[in-house]
Amino acid sequence: AIPLTLAITVLLMWLLGQTFNLMTLGAMAIAIGLVIDDAVVVTENIVRHARLTPDRTLAVREAVQELVWPVTSSTITTVVVFLPLGLLQGVPGQFFAALSLTLTVSVLVSLVLAFTLIPLLAEQFLTSADAEAETASGPPTLARRIGGALDSLSDRYANALGVVLHHVRAMLVVALVLVAAGVVAYRVVGTGFLPEMDEGAFILDYFTPGGTALAETDRQLHVIERILAETPEISGSSRRTGAELGMFATEQNTGDIAVRLVPPSQRSRTIFEVMDEVRAKAEGSVPRVRTEFIQILSDILDDLSGASRPLEIKLFGPDLDSLEHYAGVLSPEVEKIEGLEDFFGGIAEPSAEMAMRVRTGAAAQLGLTPQGVSASVSGAMLGVEAGEVRLDDRSIGVRVRAPDAVRYSTEGLNALPVLAPATGRTAPLGTLADFSTHDVRSEHLRENQQQMIDITAGVEGRSLSDVIADVRAVLAAHPAPEGIRVELGGRYASQQAAFSALLLVLGLAAVSVLTVMVLQFRSFTEPFVILVAAPLSFVGALALLLATGTALNVSSFMGLILLIGLIVKNGIILLDFTYHRMADAGVDLETGIRESARVRLRPILMTTLCTLFGLLPLALGLGAGSELQKPLALAVIGGLALSTPITLFVVPVLLVAIRGADHRLMSPRP
Repeated sequence: AIPLTLAITVLLMWLLGQTFNLMTLGAMAIAIGLVIDDAVVVTENIVRHARLTPDRTLAVREAVQELVWPVTSSTITTVVVFLPLGLLQGVPGQFFAALSLTLTVSVLVSLVLAFTLIPLLAEQFLTSADAEAETASGPPTLARRIGGALDSLSDRYANALGVVLHHVRAMLVVALVLVAAGVVAYRVVGTGFLPEMDEGAFILDYFTPGGTALAETDRQLHVIERILAETPEISGSSRRTGAELGMFATEQNTGDIAVRLVPPSQRSRTIFEVMDEVRAKAEGSVPRVRTEFIQILSDILDDLSGASRPLEIKLFGPDLDSLEHYAGVLSPEVEKIEGLEDFFGGIAEPSAEMAMRVRTGAAAQLGLTPQGVSASVSGAMLGVEAGEVRLDDRSIGVRVRAPDAVRYSTEGLNALPVLAPATGRTAPLGTLADFSTHDVRSEHLRENQQQMIDITAGVEGRSLSDVIADVRAVLAAHPAPEGIRVELGGRYASQQAAFSALLLVLGLAAVSVLTVMVLQFRSFTEPFVILVAAPLSFVGALALLLATGTALNVSSFMGLILLIGLIVKNGIILLDFTYHRMADAGVDLETGIRESARVRLRPILMTTLCTLFGLLPLALGLGAGSELQKPLALAVIGGLALSTPITLFVVPVLLVAIRGADHRLMSPRP
């Protein structure tokens, strides 16, 4: 069933205009553990009915009819959790739209095959020997031993549940303990935006002091390129000077170097270790060149989300001197925070400038205004148009200016002749103006038309939330003076926006699932009890993230959303059969739920284990690009592992506590 489901999924994805990429392939890897769930439940029920009914066709029909509504509704709950994801905007929306669409298609395909292909195959190939394999005489096989162990476990679980049903207070205490543990885990676990991954290539952005000549910038960059060439893990690099990755022109003192590494199998160090070595050598060899290292995909995502760097502390105010003074107070403290790389204090190195002040009286004697003197000097410095030269089919403009020996020398400028058009007289510029040199600010930043100083840094080795907590402590110790506003930007702002949207998606997913279950059970009690298992199970997801040192980011948040559908699925299978027994046999709720526990434990365990083992390769980070789905897989594994005992014990106890152990159905259920 799995190969056929995936093949049909690929066909439908092609019809929907999707491509093979990290997200769609990751979704298909996740789907391997999910698409088998419906087939497992249907097959197990067919085998169970085949033991009770000699007529194979009748057994298949009864088994399928018994599961049509619970399996369909439980699968729909998995699908509807993805519907609110269409509300996501920006990078998270673009990233996970393909994943959710692929999972939705594969799960729906598996549902159709479970009620069409599986019954046909069972009716054609299932034999009485298969149905009686666990009870037949003969030497014990591995399958018979496993089946016998599951039957024994089902009986023990039914007996244990019968005892637990009369200890409601103990179960409530357990639930409260899990809630408290979840609050603690949420406060302790680190948070981030997107998972870090070894892409095998990175961008080295460089900045020389403002006003640095192109030749000097090129000389210093040759030093960095030699460092890159001597690093064994680097297979090649390409440099842009005066342009960035987006191919738009910038200052001649800035640009980037794209660096490509050899495949991971051919190197012993990660990309982060390679960047650290290159960073240290570059700082020691060309200390006046400021460098920033970032992987290509992260760079593109930051650009798309409007974040120039992972950490941004934006200072706004009308007085630039006050902004620079406050930035000077914060920078030494922020730079000490553990986990920061490529720190920049927001104040660029000043550039040299030559100022000219016109002597108004001397210019007037020559018949010139100060503006006329400035125009003459501007023509000599920047050049004036002097026609064009035609070369083949192109015309090349010609500008005439003074030679560099005059432009960059005070003595040369003093001797520059200035012509007064009205009188036809000339005079040396030195008799008309005075020159002085001093350092000035090399850049002025504005955002929303407000003056800004931007303190930036990269984040490595620590979660973004821990770094932000330390930054807030520094800001609290050094509050902003009056008139200065502080704003935290970068990936933190993107993360906060993404988490707010995902919380909305999580709430809408819960409402959607609740709606489906209300239609299934025609009551709010059972859906409410089943849905209680979801937030309790989040404790397991957070605990596994904490144990593995994985941050709660957009990917792991997606795992929590997916968990809602998976957790509800087991609850529906358990409680639907409970009411099925109550309707058919007329038993009370306690009896029905104990019988359901014994019968439904096997499919619940089988589907849970299939999902867990299907996600295991992603959780281990196996395969290229698996780092993006690893937090999602860990969240689902941790949550599902805890949700199973919660569904098997807490949900029945809460239902019995609300309905009463002797509750009976007033009329048969459809």
